[in-house]
Amino acid sequence: MQIWALIVDSFRESLDRKIFWVMLVISLAVAAAMFGFSFEPNRINVLFGTWSIESDLFTVGGAIRTDLIASIIVEWIADVVLGSVGIFLALIATAGFFPAMMERGGIEVLLSKPFPRWKLVLGKYIGSLTFMAVQAAIFVALTFLVAGFRWNVWLPRYFLVISLMIVMFSYLFSVSTLVAVYTRSTVTVILITMFAWIGFTGVQSMGDYFEMYPELREYRSAYNGLRVARWIVPKTSDLTLLARKWTRSASPTDFVPDADEKGRDMIDRAEKAERLRLDLNPAATIGSALLFEAAVLMIAIWKFSRKDF
Repeated sequence: MQIWALIVDSFRESLDRKIFWVMLVISLAVAAAMFGFSFEPNRINVLFGTWSIESDLFTVGGAIRTDLIASIIVEWIADVVLGSVGIFLALIATAGFFPAMMERGGIEVLLSKPFPRWKLVLGKYIGSLTFMAVQAAIFVALTFLVAGFRWNVWLPRYFLVISLMIVMFSYLFSVSTLVAVYTRSTVTVILITMFAWIGFTGVQSMGDYFEMYPELREYRSAYNGLRVARWIVPKTSDLTLLARKWTRSASPTDFVPDADEKGRDMIDRAEKAERLRLDLNPAATIGSALLFEAAVLMIAIWKFSRKDF
């Protein structure tokens, strides 16, 4: 019950922050924008048919390619709006939770209550994940309904994206929690968490580059070190691939028009690197990242438990 009370308190705190409503407005705006588009054979209608774009991108044999439309939903809408902008806003919204909790005058009241310090951290942590879960559920539900009723593309597996977005947010929020416990600075929390996110993505991008160009593997030390690093740090980019795989949507390379020999070679290399990542066991990919998250969170709890206030 003590942890539950902290979870509820954290969620209420997020409601008081205007950014919760900003994210809600963004979700509604994206759903409204989607509703203005429609697809016909060899044609894309914009703003309810105000103007049309002649295109056979989504048409094969006179029929609409629903897998390509699904790719727009999963990768270009869910990943960009929810997985990038949404998580960025959620991190900003929750960055001040721990610094505010540790302010003079407030932390003494909390510590005077008869429950251990680790419950304070865990309650706030889960409360922040709940905030992200609500926002992800709203976004996915709205875009799911628009895609179904407007585009006749029903993707029940699309709801799996909610869990992936919560997992991705949890990777980054563990870093946010640790930085908050050490610095008590909201600005520092946001900056370091963003740098960590860039670092996680950069490690995966470099790994993909080595897979695309096997000749680089002659640099054994760099290659082996990168492979180890990829397994240690959270694999944020893999979650987008898993979302596409689970929803059975198309790959972004399917949207690339015919290219010359050099361009085709780059596309083939990118597809090969992507296939290698898709063949990874999801439990191993997510599990190794959750171990990293658990280790970071345990350090934060340990530091908070020993901190003098």
